[in-house]
Amino acid sequence: MRKLLAAMFCVSLLLATVWLVHGEPNNSRWREIAPGVWQSSGLPCGYALIDGDSALLIGAARGMDWRGLKPKIERCLLTHHHRDTSALARELIAAGVSVQAPKASTEWLSRDGVQRFWSACLPELIPGKEPGLRDRTFNAFNYLVHPQGIDEIECSLEDGQVIEWRRWRLTVVATPGHSRDHVAFVGQVSNLPSNQGQVENLPHDSAILFCGDAFAARGKLWSPYTTDWDHWTDTGLKAAAESLRKLAARRPRMLCPEHGPALREDIVVSLEETAKALDAVGFLKSFERFSKQQLGQEPQYEFLAKEQVATAGERPWTKLSPHLFLTGNTFVLRSEAGPIAVFDPFGTTLAEQIRRLQRDEQLGPIEVVLISHAHNDHYIGLHQLPNRESFEVWTLEEVARPMAEPFRVAAFGLDARSIRTDRWLKANETATWREFSFSVRHFPGQTYFTMGLQTTIDGRTCFFTGDNFFHADQFSGSGGWSGRNRGWPDLYAKSAQAVLDVKPDWVLAEHGGAFAFNAEDFRRRVTWGQAAAKAADSIALSGRFRRDWNPSRIQVEPLLIRASAGESAKTTIVIDNPLPQPETMRLRLDHGISTSPWTREVSIPENGTTRIELQFQVAERLPVGRNVVPLIVTSASGDLEDGGDSFVVLEIVEKKKK
Repeated sequence: MRKLLAAMFCVSLLLATVWLVHGEPNNSRWREIAPGVWQSSGLPCGYALIDGDSALLIGAARGMDWRGLKPKIERCLLTHHHRDTSALARELIAAGVSVQAPKASTEWLSRDGVQRFWSACLPELIPGKEPGLRDRTFNAFNYLVHPQGIDEIECSLEDGQVIEWRRWRLTVVATPGHSRDHVAFVGQVSNLPSNQGQVENLPHDSAILFCGDAFAARGKLWSPYTTDWDHWTDTGLKAAAESLRKLAARRPRMLCPEHGPALREDIVVSLEETAKALDAVGFLKSFERFSKQQLGQEPQYEFLAKEQVATAGERPWTKLSPHLFLTGNTFVLRSEAGPIAVFDPFGTTLAEQIRRLQRDEQLGPIEVVLISHAHNDHYIGLHQLPNRESFEVWTLEEVARPMAEPFRVAAFGLDARSIRTDRWLKANETATWREFSFSVRHFPGQTYFTMGLQTTIDGRTCFFTGDNFFHADQFSGSGGWSGRNRGWPDLYAKSAQAVLDVKPDWVLAEHGGAFAFNAEDFRRRVTWGQAAAKAADSIALSGRFRRDWNPSRIQVEPLLIRASAGESAKTTIVIDNPLPQPETMRLRLDHGISTSPWTREVSIPENGTTRIELQFQVAERLPVGRNVVPLIVTSASGDLEDGGDSFVVLEIVEKKKK
């Protein structure tokens, strides 16, 4: 018996030695999920294919302990550009590892591409040059871009490309959706002769699908806001669903996501069910589809001025009533005494249009300009109006604040120029101008930063709704809901209910889309918003789309801060928690801009908001210019990185001369 036990011990020792020789990771930060396939701990995770004394990485996630791999890493393949899953790319390159990414990632990984992205998101005013209509902050709908590009990454992977590495055959599959440049890798072991490598035990006909962030769990998608490829259509969601069906057609034996556990059972069903869930959410991006195709028997209602629909202020004014005029996005209200109020000064030709209206209708001067929401196409004309000091600008305080400080928050569509608002209106107050009284409402829908106004004009109850509601045949019947716009379907429903409660005669929607109110139409809008919110909740990993579909749930405010090298910089981190239970998080400022690391642990109450101060000493070596600095947020354990797109912009300025 002793001899048998001794023999078994020797065999076990020999097997263990052979195992280590052939490359087992030497720490607990990795675990084997299939012969020769290892998964790193934490989320996002990376994967390592190990063959003998060599390894190939898929993904370069921030928490991946690549140094803990005993085999030599020869290569790293990235599924997409997002900085959470490609965080270690620069570090790997410095260690001599070849890093490859999709060809489509060039725009968001190359030095020039990344510079163009941030220049578009954070436009700088050029003295003497008038900013264009599209010179808006965060007008580019892309996410989680690195602060600086990494030219050493080889962006060359294309759909259908085959990569032969050792005994592995990896096929690139384009899977856009989670990002425009996303790819997956189908891995199979080739029929080459094997010595004693770990891969030999993997059946040759099996396929392991490394799906990146195209899939997280059955019916769920990681950070679904990244499917917002624009601010009002389902283009990204549609692409994501098509990609999942493409992966399902591969019928893999194992599915390996970067945000979620590896899946071995019901893979095809899980992919197809998730695609179906994304279809449902995408369908509900459009009120028009919901009303016409799902409910049917669309109610009849009409434009007030069909000739103005989808125009931009280039057409002659339409007289809607004795005191109300419309061209494109701009309404003008005439008082009995003659002076006028202008609603949403759209475009660069507005000044001439106003002069023409004043002449033709014998109107008085502008006394008040009101702005419905913080998208600069609706207020850029303000810069063209003469005698700025002769009239006041009014808007809701939630709209005035981001317009006054366009780099205070990461919000879509803000003009780079600061707008001075003379009167900050409060929700539910009544504002009076001449003989008109306006009931002021916070009116979120297309964007959170929206004001609604109810008033009576020429005996008709009118509701100015900004870009929230359109005739169903125009812009899908709404201005669209998206994360970057902070436009949530449940808030759409609340704003639609507010209109339904008032039952106005006219809905003064913009982009020329003013139309007659129809109660059934707005009942459908309420139902649509509620249904869309429920569908969006269903694909969110947390079960709350207001958490997972919000890139700015954890935001720095003000976003852009200025300091000289060597001085102290200070701002505030604002964290919203829409969950019914408290959260504890670890915050870390990506090191390099400060003299010492900045870290905090913070608890946020359920359905609450927490503000904490971010203060640090700026490093002496930093040159004058802007620096985008990611804010790294993880769970209290540090094993799960938050899915938001959080960062601070530090602008280094010249030191003041004493």
